[in-house]
Amino acid sequence: MMKILRWCLLLGVVFGAGYYTGQQPDVVKQTLRDLSGEVLENTIGFDQTVKLQRQMLGAKEGLVEGRAYLLDHDFEGASGEFERALQHLDEAVALDPKGPMATKIEIVKAKFREAQASLAQGRSLPPHLLEDLRQELHEVLP
Repeated sequence: MMKILRWCLLLGVVFGAGYYTGQQPDVVKQTLRDLSGEVLENTIGFDQTVKLQRQMLGAKEGLVEGRAYLLDHDFEGASGEFERALQHLDEAVALDPKGPMATKIEIVKAKFREAQASLAQGRSLPPHLLEDLRQELHEVLP
């Protein structure tokens, strides 16, 4: 008995949905277009956020590797890793050049360039500068 009642209810719902769709096809089509547009917009925004996070994590990895080279007193290797971090930061800015994150990333890039210039001249970096770079990268991560 319950099985027959469920089937009748299901058929009623399907019939009602079909009847509604048949009576107002333009409204249903517009609703579906709006819904698919929202889904697409959210997907694109999510994809851009993931790309930004990937670039920022690449920059952080470059900083960590650069610190490891500095512990070995390999200034050239550290400079190369800082260059790699700068490339990741450039790519992060390129994702949204006019966005609010771009301004924050540009500030971090300037500090990376200063550190890299010191390393290129063969000078070591003070530990607090490396910690400041790490902290600023962490703050910029979305």
